Amino acid sequence: MTDPNNPQNPNQPHNPQVPSAGSPYQPGYGAPGQQPGYGAPGQQGYGAPGQPGFGQQPSGQQPGYGQQPSGQQGQQPYGQQQPAQQGQQPGYGQPTGGYQAPGAAASGPGQYGAAGGQPPAWGQAPVPGAKPAKNNKMPLIIGGAVVLIVALIFGLMQLNRGNNNAGTGTPTGSATASQGTGVGAASATEVVQKYYDALAASDPDAIFALVRGDLPDRTFLTKEVMTAAVQAAPITGLQLTVQDETKYSAEVQASYTINGRTKTDKFYVSARDGAFYLSTITGRLYVKGLSPADTGLTVNGVAVPGDADSIDVFPGGYTLASTSPIYTFSKDKVVVEAVSSSSTDMFEIKVGLSDDALKDFKAATTKLVNSCKKPGSLVRDDCGIRFRQPSGDKAKPSTIACTPSGTNSINRMKPSLDTSDLSVSASLSISWTCTMKGSKGSYRGYDSLVRVYGTVAEDGTWKVTGERP
Repeated sequence: MTDPNNPQNPNQPHNPQVPSAGSPYQPGYGAPGQQPGYGAPGQQGYGAPGQPGFGQQPSGQQPGYGQQPSGQQGQQPYGQQQPAQQGQQPGYGQPTGGYQAPGAAASGPGQYGAAGGQPPAWGQAPVPGAKPAKNNKMPLIIGGAVVLIVALIFGLMQLNRGNNNAGTGTPTGSATASQGTGVGAASATEVVQKYYDALAASDPDAIFALVRGDLPDRTFLTKEVMTAAVQAAPITGLQLTVQDETKYSAEVQASYTINGRTKTDKFYVSARDGAFYLSTITGRLYVKGLSPADTGLTVNGVAVPGDADSIDVFPGGYTLASTSPIYTFSKDKVVVEAVSSSSTDMFEIKVGLSDDALKDFKAATTKLVNSCKKPGSLVRDDCGIRFRQPSGDKAKPSTIACTPSGTNSINRMKPSLDTSDLSVSASLSISWTCTMKGSKGSYRGYDSLVRVYGTVAEDGTWKVTGERP
């Protein structure tokens, strides 16, 4: 190609150097092997060792449900003193705290009548000189306050009972799509075995029942997607081994065969209320490098959100496709082999042009070359033609005529696609032999077109040029 700083003299032949093809698509998201798997190993689940489990008694004694809080007195017989009741430990399932009315304090046994006096005998006259007591509403007020306090204490106890029951595996309301309220399993081995049984049965709800906590996004965790994944890459020869188990957690190793390969996976489970639960139930597919917003990426027939970096999926096989007539993928089958890792195959997949789009791109390149046979100017960057005026003369642009050679290289083009802007580029080898006329005679020049760049509009039409964007 002609150096812009040293334009080709029409009187001298020029043999241009053909640059190599452009760099292949490099994925921009992550590097193979880096797996931020869902629920990273090493994080303790609910009820980690050293922490009191649900239903255990924390430090400090609390009165049982319905018991009298210590320091409060009930009604006392006339003139009789009773010691305060001691708080008792609540049993399993009982509320772990009693309630004392605000402002209530321990009080000694009261005496009927005025302070320090005894009630008069039946029919006995009052002591002379004593003034008759006025009508006092204080007892009514105190009595009403006591009733209100008792009702408040009872209501708070019922509320506390409801809060405690909410964590025992019985949902207090409808479970949301992101919250697991499952029943788990009786042992660490059983909860993992149930996971693989549900996987083989394509039953996502059975897997969600093994989780008590946050659930991953369910877009690709449906029965339909799961069925296709299990059929494409079933798991066989499962063996489970408990490697580390305590009262609060366990580590279970699963060995099996999937996609023709032997695989080992690890599950970290946690115990709560005597049941074991899973903390991780999915692997991941990283999709950002496939530009889902532009390519219309689908996984097992379900559209991937345009802004997604990755998607949660169960172990199995997945088919990639594009809803766009323009784009395709260098590989359309991937397998997620375990929940502790993602498919590294995703990083090797390149976005390319569909067969129809490739034909349209080549046709647009041919159209460009034909338009350059009479460039109409000494400089046509889109054609790769750059000449300067002959020395001591002035060429007429309208007389320039160029003959291309190497046009068969158009059919051999292998375009590469840049996923950052979905532009296309391809190398080719077009040589120009051009003639032109000036006031003093005719001249000949040579140049070349070695690379073209293309973009496609929304209506599917291509714009191709030899000028680098």
